[in-house]
Amino acid sequence: MNFPTLVTVIWSAILGLHLNSDVVWGMSAEEKDNVKEQVKEMFYHAYQSYMDHAYPADELMPLSCKGRYRDIEPNRGDVDDALGNFSLTLVDTLDTLVVLGDFDEFEKAVKRVIKDVSFDNDVVVSVFETNIRMVGGLLSGHILAHYLQEQFNRMSWYRGELLKMARDLGYRLLPAFNTTTGVPHPRINLRYGLKSPKLGVVRETCTACAGTMILEFAALSRLTGETIFEEKARVAMDYLWQQRHRTSDLMGTVLNIHNGDWIRRDSGVGAGIDSYYEYCLKAYILLGDDVYLERFNRHYSAVMKYISQGPLLVDVHMHRPHTNSRNFMDSLLAFWPGLQVLKGDIKPAIETHEMLYQVMQRHNFLPEAFTVDFQVHWGQHPLRPEFVESTYFLYKATNDPYYLEVGQKVLDSLQKYARVPCGFAAVKDVRTGSHEDRMDSFVLAETLKYLYLLFANKDELNLEVDDFVFTTEAHLLPLSLSRINNSTLIGSAKVPILDESMVEDFTHSCPNTNYLFPEGRNFAQSIRIPLKNLVEEVCPSNKSPMRTLHAAEFQGNNKDHLDAVKRMGITVIKLSDGRIQMIHNVSLADSAERAQEGIMFMQELVEQSKAPHYMEEFSYLEEYQTVYYYMPDTKNRKLLQACPAKFGMDVRGKVPIESNLKIAQPMKACSEIQNGNELKGKIAIVKRGSCMFIEKARNVQEVGAVGAIVIDNVPDTSIRKSKMFSMDGHGKDDVAIPMVFLFSEEANILLKAFKKRPDIVVGITDGSLMSDIYEDPAVLHSENKEKTIQLSAEVQFVETKSSPKSLEKDNIITAKNQKVFEEEGSASAQQRVQILLNKLHNLQQIKSDLDHILSQSKPSNMEQKKTRKVKKELKRDMSFRELAQDETFAGVFERLMKKERILEIDQDVQVILSSLRELVQMQTSALNQKLCFENSVINPLHSKTAFIQFITTKKTDLYASDFKFTCIDSELDIAQMEENFKKQHITITETTEISFSTLQDGDL
Repeated sequence: MNFPTLVTVIWSAILGLHLNSDVVWGMSAEEKDNVKEQVKEMFYHAYQSYMDHAYPADELMPLSCKGRYRDIEPNRGDVDDALGNFSLTLVDTLDTLVVLGDFDEFEKAVKRVIKDVSFDNDVVVSVFETNIRMVGGLLSGHILAHYLQEQFNRMSWYRGELLKMARDLGYRLLPAFNTTTGVPHPRINLRYGLKSPKLGVVRETCTACAGTMILEFAALSRLTGETIFEEKARVAMDYLWQQRHRTSDLMGTVLNIHNGDWIRRDSGVGAGIDSYYEYCLKAYILLGDDVYLERFNRHYSAVMKYISQGPLLVDVHMHRPHTNSRNFMDSLLAFWPGLQVLKGDIKPAIETHEMLYQVMQRHNFLPEAFTVDFQVHWGQHPLRPEFVESTYFLYKATNDPYYLEVGQKVLDSLQKYARVPCGFAAVKDVRTGSHEDRMDSFVLAETLKYLYLLFANKDELNLEVDDFVFTTEAHLLPLSLSRINNSTLIGSAKVPILDESMVEDFTHSCPNTNYLFPEGRNFAQSIRIPLKNLVEEVCPSNKSPMRTLHAAEFQGNNKDHLDAVKRMGITVIKLSDGRIQMIHNVSLADSAERAQEGIMFMQELVEQSKAPHYMEEFSYLEEYQTVYYYMPDTKNRKLLQACPAKFGMDVRGKVPIESNLKIAQPMKACSEIQNGNELKGKIAIVKRGSCMFIEKARNVQEVGAVGAIVIDNVPDTSIRKSKMFSMDGHGKDDVAIPMVFLFSEEANILLKAFKKRPDIVVGITDGSLMSDIYEDPAVLHSENKEKTIQLSAEVQFVETKSSPKSLEKDNIITAKNQKVFEEEGSASAQQRVQILLNKLHNLQQIKSDLDHILSQSKPSNMEQKKTRKVKKELKRDMSFRELAQDETFAGVFERLMKKERILEIDQDVQVILSSLRELVQMQTSALNQKLCFENSVINPLHSKTAFIQFITTKKTDLYASDFKFTCIDSELDIAQMEENFKKQHITITETTEISFSTLQDGDL
């Protein structure tokens, strides 16, 4: 018997144990059919609400009856990384329409996807979520479209468009795998890959994120004939296996993508690791590779030995597997019983599922997390599918009608507590039943699909689901893909159809069901009986402890508070930047009662820091607040983005707080303020570190300051390179003044202005001011404009760090000893680049700005007519050419620097700035801190021809020998220049990525 036959035999035997009788125990055939129709009605209620009110948005907002678009609705953090402005819900739902037998709507949906969905979006998405939802949805839709063509003679017009779209999306995800380990980056920009400044610096990913690619990518390779997808996913799986703990065979939860070091070593089967185990087993089932089965069996034995504690599944330390790492379980582990069914280990699957069902009955839904004594830890329930999935697989394996009753309970809860006029709303807290304006795509793709399959008879389905593997997003991939060997892939996109005659003789003979279920039909019931009232017997015995301290009362400088949390088993660590880290270990608590209080205390802290709490109390913040400043003799205001605080004055709809600046003494403001008289009525500048933010605010407020600006104590940070965060109070909010936070680069801009003009006026207001338009203030003032623009050979450069990293486009060349603008007329080119780059986070309407610049430039007579016809919306591949047409490049660059309304730099302008930084750095390091060009014809800063030649020339350690031929300076010591190059090992362009576009006329 060959492998595909054996897989189908096992799949059918374990999952296909249906009894074709008219009456099912406890539920008649008619009742079961009625429930099935009710599920179908629920699906169309949600689906039609999405199509009517949300499409083509990614998701439906069921309370608002509108669509959720990325970057339009308030940011929800990592949850939004699943959204890519590519009609996520429709793509994710395609195969559910086929399962329900709605071929007409499926065909319409496929046409909509082909017509409307595009992936060329400047948006950062989760590689994991985009793969399982979008790539999986497109592949499954393609497979089922071919299925309808061959089995039902429908969709004759379809020519593999969905597969082509999946291939396009797959290639957009591939750059994420470009790491030294092969473990993919967690996020990627759909248009710019890893080159987008929006990505930030991310060095870690979760095990599930890296290990849940193999099914979709292998299917993509085997359907397209392009092996790279499966190869990349396999390398990631191989590396994860290599990083397991060799003694326990357990996996951690989060690891570094560059060196493989474990960042979080807690090991379980829930969030962060769940689908990695799932894909180890399902990769074997789908692809027929024994390696995956061997790995899964090793992991499974370790999980059952260390993590499985009766019906509970409790996280442990991967390197100390006999020690629990936390005392709660999350709802994502509810998939595990279903996976155990596929494994064939039915008894523990029944036990864990029963425990979960009792928790669900207690709260109507399964809480997002609950403690080992079944108390609610996190109360949300986003209508997840994992529990229904396991219920479906257990019913398929046991044919026990008990699981139909479980499904009925799930259905009733959805109808009673989640249904709203525009779909089904996620439950914000199972204890109160409050709703959240959210309906994830998996509600239609998984939850209602599994619920429908639970109540549908096998002969009522239009496809044989046992011939498919369900991905972690419940997308269907055919078992017959295992026949296509990746080493001999064919180019045809035609889906191979399983030959039923090959397995017909063996379908019902292996394995022996009497061996699997020795108790017959009562097998599952005999396992559940000892677990009856498991939750109810445990919960009443746990009384709430007498509280000694609530999280809202905690103050980090209060000794009594520190002693109180220590008795709870909480260790408080003060970090160098002033933040505190709190770690809870129940074994360190004075008593079980104090340990339980510690759990409650930590949960309160988590609740305080959640986004919903933030948005409710600070909904006026559009992620950032604004600090602006201006000179008393001018109305031109310069704007800086600042991070907000979760305490202090609410400036929404109020007049901005405006005053002069004063620096607090001591500057960290963690003790009594020494210059209180100077701060009265002023905005105080304080430095991060040594105490909590709210303590600094209290201290400056006490001496009469009207506001406070915290500046970062970490060098080289900026708003564009760091994620926005909110300063937390972790205590009573008795602060009445506003406080904001500036990263070091933004703080330096403000401090330089303050040093130059101590009488500047500074204002603090909400983030909406960032979108206002003001008169552009001059960046440079010079009595000799010609001298400033031409950058004569006598301009001195500040000595800089000669690190290749400083030349990457996401970094700024930062001087070791930065100088202020002491002379209005001669700022160094490096300082000018610094000014421009500091404005990149404030870019708005870049194309119209460039248009304006070009219209003011002085093109040659030959190009003058063409320049006048430049459109307001410049094409990406034309912008560099148009900019280069100006004979005086430095003049254009000067005007570009003066632009104030800058929010995000265009790709072509990045090329120019990147090359300019190289030129500045090279000349600074190698030419004794002097520009060697006096002849403007060959100076890249003066001539477009020289500049284009500069950025297209490969510059290496040996570049000095070529450089001397173009650098004409009689006073230049060439030998010394070459020696400087060799000493510093400067390799410039190898670390700076530059892209070019060649136009039809041959211009760059």
